[in-house]
Amino acid sequence: MTLVALAAGLVALTATGCTKSAEQYAAPSELCGIPVDPAVLRPVLLPGEKLTTSPANSDAATRRCGVLVDGERVFALESRVAPANENYRATWDWQMPQATTVAIGDEGRATDTLVAAARKCAVKGEERVFLARAERFYPKKDDTAERKEALVRFMTAYFPTAQKTAGCTG
Repeated sequence: MTLVALAAGLVALTATGCTKSAEQYAAPSELCGIPVDPAVLRPVLLPGEKLTTSPANSDAATRRCGVLVDGERVFALESRVAPANENYRATWDWQMPQATTVAIGDEGRATDTLVAAARKCAVKGEERVFLARAERFYPKKDDTAERKEALVRFMTAYFPTAQKTAGCTG
């Protein structure tokens, strides 16, 4: 086959609709058993044909989910109830040294790939702190602001529902 014939064949395939859409999956309405708004989740995901979710080392105290698009892990979510005196800020400091403060829970921080939030609460009458974090993988270099905004919007919507699901009240 000549180069001209090959090029003509590729043009014909493209023109007849044999190329697939970059986004064919539907964003889920729950992650880790916690309801999420697909419209708020969609901007933190990547385009692709197939989305799957899976618990990632979850246990009774911690809910973890991995979100895969076309077999690649693109988003991770974790939420847990911790002792009230846990020093989660130290973890945030090394995970997100350049983070900005965001208004989620009692305290939140965000970068263009990671957002975390904390709120003091009670579980069965005992003081605790509810912690949640979301991480987005495979960032593009030119979408930093949009990615950070999407992560903050997602966590703002997700956090109260996740806290309530964990039994962590007022």
